[in-house]
Amino acid sequence: MRVRRGDRLIVEVRAKAEPAADVVTEDYYAQLAQIRLIANPTSRQREPETPTDVTLDDTDVAKLVECAIRHPNPNMRSVVLAAIWNHADSFRQIFRFGLDAPDSFPELRKIVAEELAKAAASDPVKPSKTLLPRMALPAHLQKDKRR
Repeated sequence: MRVRRGDRLIVEVRAKAEPAADVVTEDYYAQLAQIRLIANPTSRQREPETPTDVTLDDTDVAKLVECAIRHPNPNMRSVVLAAIWNHADSFRQIFRFGLDAPDSFPELRKIVAEELAKAAASDPVKPSKTLLPRMALPAHLQKDKRR
């Protein structure tokens, strides 16, 4: 995270993100979720002279994610995708949306239909590429091996 004020560099350290308390708008109509960025105390980079934090609301985060997804550098897009893939609930939500995409998203419906057709057409004898390897049954669900 690099924070500047004019030509003066205030902070240049790795950022640590953490949830912050929601804020209610002035008209008491909406509640905005917030994320706080603070300097990571374990960073090897220069510590700020004064404690500095940046607070982003949900609209700011949406703009950041949209910018990262459309970024010309593939590394930026990969970081966003990796964050989604590593969070099972987010992946599940996006997967469900793709399966049940509303009629207003015809391109998503088409992509999902094409991918499902590819998966159905794959050789049933040869297992298709899976997202996760098969896991052994937990001990309490395995049959008694002593018999």
